[in-house]
Amino acid sequence: MALMMALLLAKTKFVTNDVVRDEPSVMGSFIDDLAAGKSAWPELVGKKGGEAKAVIERERPDITGAIFVPQGAFVTDDYCCNRVRIILDGSAGADLANAIVAAVPVIG
Repeated sequence: MALMMALLLAKTKFVTNDVVRDEPSVMGSFIDDLAAGKSAWPELVGKKGGEAKAVIERERPDITGAIFVPQGAFVTDDYCCNRVRIILDGSAGADLANAIVAAVPVIG
């Protein structure tokens, strides 16, 4: 059902000065991500951060921002189609590349 709804909302009509034009919405970006390949890596939970980053970058070379984030850190809630946040069990001062992945890395 959610995928069907996403397909319906993939494009949004904008009316400006009596001209109607199509613009891709955030949902359109999400659908493009799904079409491009893998969008989540549940198998990386429990692995080291550096290993997870290498796997993500190898499987999705279009991802330009695979970034380490300590668990509990504040992050923005914007959606970015070429970013994966790797949530790690470690403090900000720790060696995050060796910290353990605490949540499923997903595009966004």
